[in-house]
Amino acid sequence: MDGMHQRERLTLTALVLVITVVAVEAISVATTMPTVAKSLHGLNLFGWSFTAYLLADIVGMIDAGARADRQGPRVPLIGGLILFASGLLVDGLAPSMPVFMLGRSLQGLGGGSMIVSVYVVVARAFPEHRRPRVFAAISGAWVVPSMIGPALAGVVTDTLGWRWVFLGIAPLAVLGASLLLPMLRDVGGGSVESARRVGTLGSIALAGGLALVQVAGERLDLLAVPLGAVGVAVLARPLRRALPDGALRLAPGLPTVVLLRGVFSVAFFGAEAYLPLTLTRIHHGSPSVVGIPLTFAALGWAAGSWWQGRGGQADHPLALMRTGFAVVSVAVAALVVLTSTEVSLWFAVPLWAISGAGMGLGYPTISVLLLRLSPPAEHGANSAALQICDVIGGIVGVAAAATLVAAAGPAHLAHAMRIANPLLALIALLGVVLAKRAVPSSGSAADPDDAADAGRRDAGRRRALRRVGDLEGQQALRAVADRRRSTVAREGIRRWRRRTGHALASGHQGELDARHHRAGQRDAGGDGLGRVTDDGGRLVAPLSDGDALGGTGGA
Repeated sequence: MDGMHQRERLTLTALVLVITVVAVEAISVATTMPTVAKSLHGLNLFGWSFTAYLLADIVGMIDAGARADRQGPRVPLIGGLILFASGLLVDGLAPSMPVFMLGRSLQGLGGGSMIVSVYVVVARAFPEHRRPRVFAAISGAWVVPSMIGPALAGVVTDTLGWRWVFLGIAPLAVLGASLLLPMLRDVGGGSVESARRVGTLGSIALAGGLALVQVAGERLDLLAVPLGAVGVAVLARPLRRALPDGALRLAPGLPTVVLLRGVFSVAFFGAEAYLPLTLTRIHHGSPSVVGIPLTFAALGWAAGSWWQGRGGQADHPLALMRTGFAVVSVAVAALVVLTSTEVSLWFAVPLWAISGAGMGLGYPTISVLLLRLSPPAEHGANSAALQICDVIGGIVGVAAAATLVAAAGPAHLAHAMRIANPLLALIALLGVVLAKRAVPSSGSAADPDDAADAGRRDAGRRRALRRVGDLEGQQALRAVADRRRSTVAREGIRRWRRRTGHALASGHQGELDARHHRAGQRDAGGDGLGRVTDDGGRLVAPLSDGDALGGTGGA
């Protein structure tokens, strides 16, 4: 890529290879699984072969996020590749379906660890202005596997047997690890400021709660509601801890960025899951034909990613996200026309390619924003939160569509999709409205509410560091808190200056009326004595940067 140093090109090449391995595995497994289930006499576990991967994926994401922040991305990334390759070998040699499920779980642990670590590598190996193009290249890694993966997996299954689909991918994972090792030596280690948000048991509880919710969504009996309620209760606490502070109340900035990824997933993947079924049942399309729209969606996704990575486009993240949500919303809503037999099934090809382009505009933009708004000590944890929202969004979208299809019955698929697709389109439209909250306005990065959340988070980290006797880590956190409060104080002054319309040059206060000065300070959270206070009248910071700073959020 133009402007990149040789080491950056080599690093990007290795990362693209890693994502390509994941893409080949995902697409090949979807093609091969019917044969696997029949061969191992496990048709009753067919759906759980995918669920086992997703649930283990979440555990791997959370663990890798914490390790990458504390130790750097090298260990979780290489370890993830080894786990992924081990899972492929177990699957290729599995004598029974339970052993195959064990291999899928190992793949999920490795896959989750890899994708989170890739984000941290991007944050530390590439400057901010190059990240849009890096994410565009990573998105493009799915194009070739999407085009040739199903056919290639089918040929291998028919000629050599399904086991060689898994055994043949394993060496690619080993190759990716060997290429990445020298590239990761200078990426950087972790930070003493990092504290684990969710432990291993918490990540398992989150995965288990999601499993219960998914099972409940597939049932239409009296057990569905209590199962779903138990699942939500189990996952609520670890999910809240895994997400950035304020995410569940859609706090501006980073919390909303993370949740918007889930909004994209609900709308797109919920609709895509039932597009092949619609084309098969209503339009009698063959398996080779109904997969064509999905291939063109991958091409559209790559095109959208390329566009957002062009020079200057990344400077307008709000416009990119809104356009992406709007395009996905229109395309998903338009799928309703395919419920009529009078419309050709080939109409799905351009329609879903357009939807893929919308995802290409929005997905990488959210990834770039996440790294831009995250402190370096939280790149791993926040990348894990983003991927968790991605997985949960897909589960929710598919479960919602599945519930409507099951309620309508197999004979009334068209009626169910006439309800499901517009509902999913409305969710994408909600993203257009919420996108503004994801992009901080000028000067909003130091909002006192966000500082209070950060203060509470720092206090938890200090307690954890005290338990292990890490004095250096405690001192580092105190320095971060002091800088944050100083930023909040200066931001309060700037807000007051903007509201009163006074232009102060180079920090000189000028000749201001004392009465207006005191009133402005009170309006901006001051006490009229040259100090900034919170809503309860507690001292946050004096106006002079050199004065001693008062405390909020625990210093």
